[in-house]
Amino acid sequence: MAHDRVIIYEEAGADPQADVMVVENGRGRTRVRAVAEPAQMVDLVAGLVGEGADQVELCGGFGAVWHAEARRVAAGKATVGAIYYGFESLTNVAAYKARFEAGEALSEAFVIVHEDADPEVDRVVHEREAGGRTTFVAVPDEAAAAAVAAKMAGELQLIELYGAAGPGSAAPVIVAVDASVPVGVSGYGR
Repeated sequence: MAHDRVIIYEEAGADPQADVMVVENGRGRTRVRAVAEPAQMVDLVAGLVGEGADQVELCGGFGAVWHAEARRVAAGKATVGAIYYGFESLTNVAAYKARFEAGEALSEAFVIVHEDADPEVDRVVHEREAGGRTTFVAVPDEAAAAAVAAKMAGELQLIELYGAAGPGSAAPVIVAVDASVPVGVSGYGR
């Protein structure tokens, strides 16, 4: 069965109705959307689920409270996950958060598992005027996610893994970057 997944993150000045990236093939569709502030995510989730999205994944910056709110709004009509970090990433993700809040230019990657994706083609890079960038790259499987993460790790301060089956899928990515970069993976809860 083809999926209709949406990944949502926060970015200053973002238009929640515009797709930042779309990967679509016989395996389904994955869209990436941004909101300018967390509260916009609630209406966006409600609208996307109403349009037929069956899976929503939230950036780790939203946290558990917004994850719970997105699940409430989805009302069981879509699976809602959010990025969480394992113990091995806590020190580095705390450092990332402090550096981000201090206004430092940082670079992160959203690695998105989408069957049959081509990481050379299914890639969008957002360069920020103040420095740093966000790279969105779709990969066909977890092995490719690990290879892409290993190649990019030296340039990144954060990696978020979307579309993965859970912590076991994140393990190869964490090993590939030698835990030098915090790696988050979607958790869903009940």
